Amino acid sequence: MKLKMSLPTRPGLIYLTPSLDILALVLVFPIFISAFSSNSGIELTTPDSMHRFSKLTHPIVVSITGGKNPKIWVYKRQVSEFELRDVLAEEAEKYHGGGAVSVVFKVDFSVPSGLKARVSEILLSGGYRVYDARNPTLK
Repeated sequence: MKLKMSLPTRPGLIYLTPSLDILALVLVFPIFISAFSSNSGIELTTPDSMHRFSKLTHPIVVSITGGKNPKIWVYKRQVSEFELRDVLAEEAEKYHGGGAVSVVFKVDFSVPSGLKARVSEILLSGGYRVYDARNPTLK
């Protein structure tokens, strides 16, 4: 008695199974990877630290004193808001810290926020690397 095979000679589903496994891995792999990865895209506000300023070599220091008539200082030189851009350009030419010109921006707590915003806009539009020093003990 001769037995006949009831299956086709090349069953398509058996050859399709490895492809389905690979497709499942391709779909599931990104889901698992995102669960194990760190959240590197989250923006954090860290407390001010003197350590980050100790790494700067010869930064340009811009200060604004408080009171009735706030004054803008570049190092120990008093400048007006209109002269600030030119004075910073002069100081940037003399800058020898290497890399981008670093500016430490110190502001008294009693300075109006509008003046601080205008001066910081001047600093940022000049292309300087600006460090906001909220610590009044920074020298």
